Amino acid sequence: MQKTFFALLAFILVLLTGYAVYTGYSKAKEARLMGMARHFIAQSDTRNAMLSLTELLQKSPGNVDAARLMADLAETESPSNALAWRYRVVQLSPHSAADRIALASAAMMAGDFSLATNSLDQVSAAARNTAAYQNTAGILAIAAHQPLLAEADFKTAAELDPASTEPQLNYAILRLRSTNTQAVAEARTALEKFAQAPVSHTRCQALRELEADAFVHGRFPDALDWSHRLLAETNSLFSDHLVQLEIVSRGKPANLGPELAACQRAADNDPLRILELANWEIKNISPRQALDWMVTLPPDLRTNQPVAMLSAQCQTLLGDWNGLAQTLGHEQWAKLDFVRHAFLARSLRGRQLPDGAAAEWEKASAAAGTDARNLGTLYGMARQWGWADEENDLLWTLVRNHPQEKWAALTLTQTLASEGRTQSLMQLFALQAGQDPTDMDAKNNLAMTALLLGAKEQKPFDLARQAYEADPKNPSFASTYALSLYLLHRNADALQVLQQLPAANLESPEIAGYYGIILKATGNRSKAGAYLKLASGAKLLPEERKLFAAQP
Repeated sequence: MQKTFFALLAFILVLLTGYAVYTGYSKAKEARLMGMARHFIAQSDTRNAMLSLTELLQKSPGNVDAARLMADLAETESPSNALAWRYRVVQLSPHSAADRIALASAAMMAGDFSLATNSLDQVSAAARNTAAYQNTAGILAIAAHQPLLAEADFKTAAELDPASTEPQLNYAILRLRSTNTQAVAEARTALEKFAQAPVSHTRCQALRELEADAFVHGRFPDALDWSHRLLAETNSLFSDHLVQLEIVSRGKPANLGPELAACQRAADNDPLRILELANWEIKNISPRQALDWMVTLPPDLRTNQPVAMLSAQCQTLLGDWNGLAQTLGHEQWAKLDFVRHAFLARSLRGRQLPDGAAAEWEKASAAAGTDARNLGTLYGMARQWGWADEENDLLWTLVRNHPQEKWAALTLTQTLASEGRTQSLMQLFALQAGQDPTDMDAKNNLAMTALLLGAKEQKPFDLARQAYEADPKNPSFASTYALSLYLLHRNADALQVLQQLPAANLESPEIAGYYGIILKATGNRSKAGAYLKLASGAKLLPEERKLFAAQP
């Protein structure tokens, strides 16, 4: 027995020793990977830094330092992923004020101000008395259109950390937009000092604000001086060149030609810069100016898909149908070939060749497939060209295949309602109700149109009751249910349903007509007339106009 015990003990000790060795090896490898990641970051080798961190996080998902570094890299390399990483860091370190503040900043960059507010709300009271917290709170206050609160936050942040540039710069920028002349003068003085700061990023931000301030107040020579200083900075952006063009066009239009030529040279061989500048030329000079420049580009840039698309847009705006067909006839745009076919359809219709246009549009639709983004792009093109039939067809396709694209159903509803197409509206609402049986708005809308059309096969009385029972205080649901009761000759019950609503709801043009016909049916003719008159101000369907017109 004793031998067995010692044998078991020895076995356990071997296991423990092996585990300790393995754990030590694992920790050493994690440390090595972290060291490699930091080395790559120091060398500006983001790709290999991310690969090292990814391997580290696969081995140790709870390593908060690695997740934090990944979030830092994402903010510069892939902002769309930064929010997810910041959220992961907070999950791993829920009591870290710095990480919650960083999450709030990432949320604001992603436009999720609710998450930003929630993240800051969970920062401890003690940690709120810091420059980082107050500065982030100030930025959030600006997003919430609370400039006075933002100004107080930035001022507090600057007082808490006088050595920190960011809150002081934010404070000056905010005061520059003040209506207080003294505050504006002080802000300009502060920004002029920041324009000489040792850090280029700070100088650039200050110069942009001074440039914009001078431009807004019509001081174009000053704006141009600030712009020249900004463009001399290594951290200036190509968009700063476009701002300078705007200043020149307003302040010294005679110099626009040389400045535009310089900006075209600055665009170099970068397709994104070319797009930015060409779009500026289209909006501020003419499509012809932009097109004449783009056709001078090297072939590899001229046929670059985004540049080629913009050239096609220019030809469309100019009505150059032959040029458009000649340019696109021999090209292939890979995944965007559906756009090329759409432009070809436009060129054919522009040359009064409807059959050819229809054939090309059919190719465009086939190439787009059922992808929501592709269909949305085609819809935008059809809408821009005023092709109503194609617009509606695309909206129906989106509603059938992508019910989550709510904008499509809403746009189609508005179009059909404005055209008084009640039958088509009923079909749309039937489709929506079938896609989501819990959608009470769809059920109510289906019930209303079916009641107006007398379409008993849609079981509108049952649908109206279901929607009303789900939310009796909803005025739209109540008016539909009241109409159903009225059509069943249960006038007293219909009146009781509507009288549960606030007076303001009954006086709204969309509800007033139904209240009027029910008042008349229950013997209150004098009162009914006033509500039927209110209904005349509503956008009514033909069946509604007929129903209300039959009343006094």
